[in-house]
Amino acid sequence: MGKKVVERLQKDLGAAVLATSEHRGDFEVRVAKKDWKRAATLLRDELEMDHIIDLTAVDYPEREPEEPRFELKLILRSSKSGHRIRIATRAGDGEKVDSLTGLWRGANWAEREIWDMFGIPFEGHPDLRRILMYPE
Repeated sequence: MGKKVVERLQKDLGAAVLATSEHRGDFEVRVAKKDWKRAATLLRDELEMDHIIDLTAVDYPEREPEEPRFELKLILRSSKSGHRIRIATRAGDGEKVDSLTGLWRGANWAEREIWDMFGIPFEGHPDLRRILMYPE
């Protein structure tokens, strides 16, 4: 199912798709940080990905300095078609990433958690403040 979504992203985003992978029927597409919101918008508007399952980050400190250490993962599902997809992008320490709160309200809390736990700021987030850690 998800293979059709990957093919559509490759067709519409072209070189913005940096890598694709599949493991046991779960598909992932990695895009450049500058294309993060564009890919998410296409998924919501054109491919009917209306359900945000999760948005999180993973820390790979061993990647530095050759590659950015953080990887953001967005997992989406279409309630209409049943397709699922995982979109990923990479960000360096302190690098801003476009907020997805304008696309899915459910991204609000997840982005705040990522900011709080990983220090990744989201450009355009309406209320980026700590929710788990104390201010210091």
